[in-house]
Amino acid sequence: MASQQRSTRRWRRIAGASLLMLLLPLTGSAQSSLASQFDHFTTGFRLDGAHQFATCGSCHVDAIFTGTPIFCAGCHTQASRVQASTQPAQHVLSSERCDACHQTDTWVPVVRVDHLEVFGTCASCHDGRIAMGKPFDHFPANEQCDSCHWTTAFAPALFDHVGIVSNCVSCHDGIQAMGKPFNHIPATNVCEDCHNTISFGP
Repeated sequence: MASQQRSTRRWRRIAGASLLMLLLPLTGSAQSSLASQFDHFTTGFRLDGAHQFATCGSCHVDAIFTGTPIFCAGCHTQASRVQASTQPAQHVLSSERCDACHQTDTWVPVVRVDHLEVFGTCASCHDGRIAMGKPFDHFPANEQCDSCHWTTAFAPALFDHVGIVSNCVSCHDGIQAMGKPFNHIPATNVCEDCHNTISFGP
């Protein structure tokens, strides 16, 4: 019963604020006055970052409040009635969960990337232009990045040798994968006589 009364009071506050918005002219001073009185968090959408500077009418098109999207893609797409910035054509292939990588303050810089929301191969982003690519001193390798690296960090890198039946030098020839370095002690043994697949050293 108490929760029902709280819910009723909450909806009355929202309806009252909505009615007030319709009756007041949406000039800058009237809107800012109303915004200071209305707790937008009660709607389930916190006005933070750049959203706190948006005018009410830019999200509540035609003064319609019910059904206003609360997820990024509800507004930040071409199909939306809301006049919000959209994903550029050259954006990496990703889901519509903008907040998986972006903050509400500004689109850039991107400070974190949730790789679960990104589609395609590593190299489709990590090409040295969109995101950091293979460094110039990376040993020669034809494998996909995620054959050795993780999405949480590039290092330490670890290649899963399970299923490899040929000897080391069939890949570690300095072309397909890192081979014997120039300062290696003189040896005619095959690699696996001294090394293992976890690491070259010790």
